[in-house]
Amino acid sequence: MLQPHSWQDKPALIEHLFPVQKISAESFKEQMAVHGKTLTALGSYWKGRKPLILNKACILGSLLPVSDDLLKDLEVFEMLMGMDNESLEKRLDVKNDKASRFFLAQEQSVKRDATYNEWVRAACRPEECGDELFSHIWAKVNAHLGTSAFSFPQLIEQMGIARFGHRPRVADVFSGSGQIPFEAARLGCNVYASDLNPIACMLTWGGFNIVGASPEKRLEIDNAQKELAKKVQTEIDALGVETDGKDWQGKVYLYCVEVVCPESGWKVPLLPTFIISKGYKVIAKLVPVPAQKRYEVKIVYVKTDVEVEAATIGTVQDGNVVHSPDGQIVYRVSINTIRGDYKDGKENKNLLRMWEKSDFIPRQNDIFQERLYCVQWMKQKHDSARFDYDFRAVTADDLKREQIVVDYVQTHLADWQEKGYVPDSIIEAGAKTDEPIRTRGWTHWHHLFNARQLLRHVFANKYSGAYQKFALQQILNSNSRLCRWSNADGGGGAVKQVFDNQALNTLFNYGCRGSDYYNGLLLQNYAQAPLPIDTEVFVNSHPAQNLETENDIYITDPPYGDAVKYEEITEFFIAWLRKNPPAEFAHWTWDSRRSLAIKGEDEGFRQGMVAAYRKMTQKMPDNGIQVLMF
Repeated sequence: MLQPHSWQDKPALIEHLFPVQKISAESFKEQMAVHGKTLTALGSYWKGRKPLILNKACILGSLLPVSDDLLKDLEVFEMLMGMDNESLEKRLDVKNDKASRFFLAQEQSVKRDATYNEWVRAACRPEECGDELFSHIWAKVNAHLGTSAFSFPQLIEQMGIARFGHRPRVADVFSGSGQIPFEAARLGCNVYASDLNPIACMLTWGGFNIVGASPEKRLEIDNAQKELAKKVQTEIDALGVETDGKDWQGKVYLYCVEVVCPESGWKVPLLPTFIISKGYKVIAKLVPVPAQKRYEVKIVYVKTDVEVEAATIGTVQDGNVVHSPDGQIVYRVSINTIRGDYKDGKENKNLLRMWEKSDFIPRQNDIFQERLYCVQWMKQKHDSARFDYDFRAVTADDLKREQIVVDYVQTHLADWQEKGYVPDSIIEAGAKTDEPIRTRGWTHWHHLFNARQLLRHVFANKYSGAYQKFALQQILNSNSRLCRWSNADGGGGAVKQVFDNQALNTLFNYGCRGSDYYNGLLLQNYAQAPLPIDTEVFVNSHPAQNLETENDIYITDPPYGDAVKYEEITEFFIAWLRKNPPAEFAHWTWDSRRSLAIKGEDEGFRQGMVAAYRKMTQKMPDNGIQVLMF
């Protein structure tokens, strides 16, 4: 049996060998899973995620000792990673699809000649296979290491005692989305995780407490999600604003910006394309209304792909508004001109009115107006769980329902903001946050949401506890004025996320989700990976250099010179929790604290990083280990 501190002076395996090629293949496999990854559903807007399989390799590599038989060390490491031949056979068997069955059926000589990448492509990821994947390894592992383990938590504890005298404590002080701390906890390490950003801390907490929850707790969380969806829907149904009165329910509402062309005096809807849905062959046609100098938007189902493609070019072309009321005279005016862009010294300015805290729709004299121009309706088929769908032009009844929503929001907005259900905070200028201010005049975070979106979000925020705030964050990311309508996706089209990329891109037209679309996000289906019962996990929010607890192993993926500016873009989410966070999160500072963020841009970045890693060195034993990821 291993004695405490018996490995104290032994070098760690990661200092001598690391099967980079195989780990790279496994990491690529995991990254290609996209939304099938274990923690992504908690916050897909956070893009900088190190693969869990890589994190596992770093943790095990930091604990395993080097012996005088490096080949045996490597063999044991690969068994623990699920990368040995027997594990690969099991992973193929679990996958049980056409590719894996074909691979399993091959002669041993053929399989032996296959590359490791080919094996991995055909197999499940190790984390998808369960504990049975490792049932064959423990006798060999124990014989080589002198342990007596039959699970990862047992092995981790025994290795930690041998190296540090206790179960190892792994820390990540740049925890981000929580990938490193989660994998450490899943293996059986005690974990300390921290980040300056409260959204990062929230994602890390969610990994431990939702994905890592016990089956009993998960059932409780799932039931609470259903109750939240029911409460939100009850509020919406009471207003009667998502049905046409004939059993059709609004699935998607399409809005666009509208401007007055200064040359013609006509109001023009800004549509980069007239295609509504490629799959359903639906296009928009502008019908001039000369008496009012405006266009009706007619929604047309066409018969051929050629007709669809002919509608590709809309009224927005190369930064210009292009339209022709009579089909002969074509007006072409720069949007920059309409907005009144000009230079004041080195500063870019324009003639837009800056919106106020009480605003959520344009005022009558604003340069950029907004209009609903199409609704996709859905209706359940008779004696079927499937639906019929129909894109329609906007009717007078639709506009009446829109006005009900606007009036309701107008009546309650100040109260919602006071209670923290809706943001009232200003968008601070920055590299990524200047865009909505400069191009739209939006000055507060709630301006990025229209009346329908605010109405739904306020109820989701009001009725949700800590566990449901993750669904709220995904909803905010998926239902905003910054959500692009993709006309080429299946189902007739799709409303995309705000953070398709890490920027706040303003749009000329966007999609707003209705009940069915929205409730699918509220009823988020998270992965299940229960953590060992006695694992100790701590999540704190503070600058990395303010670390005050000692840890044995630090594994970090710090900000870099080209880092995503999370300290700016996550204010999009922070604004909704700033005044009224759940008790579980209330002890964190609900501010992005931009001035304290370590940014990879100047001498401040170097000094901040030096201070952080100096503090980690001070807060670790003499035989502690630091692993820095790039």
